[in-house]
Amino acid sequence: MKERCLVLIKPDTLEKRLTGAVVDRLERLGLDIVAAKAVSLTEELVRQHYAHLAGKPFLEGVIRYMMGDYNHISNHKIIAFVFQGKDCVAKIRTELGATNPDNAAPYTIRGSFGKFDKAADIVYNCVHASDNAQDAEREIALWFKPEEVLDA
Repeated sequence: MKERCLVLIKPDTLEKRLTGAVVDRLERLGLDIVAAKAVSLTEELVRQHYAHLAGKPFLEGVIRYMMGDYNHISNHKIIAFVFQGKDCVAKIRTELGATNPDNAAPYTIRGSFGKFDKAADIVYNCVHASDNAQDAEREIALWFKPEEVLDA
């Protein structure tokens, strides 16, 4: 099986109507989309996804950001994708750039579309991608049923 990576298009990216631009840049990496769906977030799902951040001082901010609280987005919607291919995680993470958009190269997705609001201490990094292949499998199982993910 080829390597897989979960990608989440975050609420502010949807609000700005940048989903197509982000997906276009990821598709150009030569990877296959093997699953995609719109998801109405629950706080429980977001907490499960970010369970590895438990105890971190910024976790509550991440939860509020994902739930759309900082942008006053009430529908709690994101788009979840599973990409598959050789070196999938590394390719996607390189294209995304650094987590903090201020540290991301300007030609990366986060460098192009993200922002760091220093005054409010909020990172609007627009997209999540799995950190590694092991995290990807855990995250994919959290967001997708096995029958929702195709083999390419």
